[in-house]
Amino acid sequence: MKKLAFLTVTAVALASCSSDDLVDRSAAENEAPIAFSVEKKNITRATNLEALGHYNFGVWAYKYGASLTTQKVMDNYLVGYSDGAGNGYDKTNATTWASTIGSETDHTSPWFYEYLGTTEYLNEVAAKGYTKDQAAYMSANANQYLRYWDLKYTNTNFYAYTPYRAAGVSFDESNKKITVANTAQVAGYNDPSLQEFMYAGAQATNAELKDVKLNFKHLGAQVNLRFYEDVRGYKVQIIDVTDAKSGIQATPATKSSNTYTKADYYTSCGATIDFTTVGTPTATVNHTGATTTQDNLKFLIPAGTTDGLTEYTSKLSTKYNVIPEAVATGNTQNYAKSSTVYYPVAQPENSEVGFTFHVSYKLIAEDNGEEITVHNARVYVPAKNGSEFIAAWQPNTKYTYTFKITKDSKGTTDPDDTTIDITNPDVPATPTVYPIVFDGATVEDYTAKNSSSDF
Repeated sequence: MKKLAFLTVTAVALASCSSDDLVDRSAAENEAPIAFSVEKKNITRATNLEALGHYNFGVWAYKYGASLTTQKVMDNYLVGYSDGAGNGYDKTNATTWASTIGSETDHTSPWFYEYLGTTEYLNEVAAKGYTKDQAAYMSANANQYLRYWDLKYTNTNFYAYTPYRAAGVSFDESNKKITVANTAQVAGYNDPSLQEFMYAGAQATNAELKDVKLNFKHLGAQVNLRFYEDVRGYKVQIIDVTDAKSGIQATPATKSSNTYTKADYYTSCGATIDFTTVGTPTATVNHTGATTTQDNLKFLIPAGTTDGLTEYTSKLSTKYNVIPEAVATGNTQNYAKSSTVYYPVAQPENSEVGFTFHVSYKLIAEDNGEEITVHNARVYVPAKNGSEFIAAWQPNTKYTYTFKITKDSKGTTDPDDTTIDITNPDVPATPTVYPIVFDGATVEDYTAKNSSSDF
């Protein structure tokens, strides 16, 4: 198996939420609460925050005006989501809650913050949303009040992050920075709702009285795998490398010449979010005191047509789910995809840790149905390719690793091979699956046999 290509695609940032209430009241006719709602303009190209399982975010808000003293509006307020059917928070006391996003100035939203303080939020009915004993989802504040736009001030800035944290997070208004402890981002498979840290900023013009839109960016990365094959005369079915559900695995390692050494990679990190330009904040990852591991990454094998496989019946009437074949230049290439999505922690820019991927598969001869099993095919994915990050994952980036299975496999067809170890990062220097070759043909000379007779 050989790596065909690496695709790194910047992940589209999340669409976000508008605000409910804010601060000071001006003239009575201009009173309007601050509300949070989804960014309507981005809805076709981004994912709603709640669609990822994030039902809260934290926010600091400050109001600014010429010759006016800067004042705090929200102090790590918990802004919660409710769909009205038990997902998120109990909306019973929220005067600004609405089932859907409305106009930019109706000041209602599925997102709200009033009565979400720890002394106010007393929900004990799970069918209504998070309950008060679920500490990970509770506010750092005893009370949270509806805030109103203050028309004496020109702007209000919002500094936000998700998922919410009641401890281990702070905001320095003078430097415009949120600092989060070293478990801000935690690596996880498939479910990013608790692991995936995101951040967003927005500057509102108070006089416009518009709901606040937040466009969240990912602190971590995303990893996906896909496959196709180019083995003439054979179909290819990917199989588990060891026992059920162990799937495709990757061993963290560094490489020097042809020497591979297992290595640590980070599974958590802290962060500093710089809001100097409030609408386009930037993140600096901090690995001080963060956790590491040398454990393999594990991905499920593609399974079924939803993962891009094709049902195939061999000449021996055996049924397989096979990966797509290589197509001619200019045509659309299809791929089989692992259903596993890995949400890794961003790694240091100077990281040298890559991964040796281990994959096993079956070759099924198209002409007669012969089956050959190839165990532990390996390929090494480096941390960087020149200046391009490959396995040294960077924030807010989606990495898609595309692998092509070819005849030059670095696996084994020996079922009794005792050297197979899918935690070993070594990759053979040359292909180790050998074709059947006829190396010359000779003809033995006729055997001489003499016979004589007399007439």
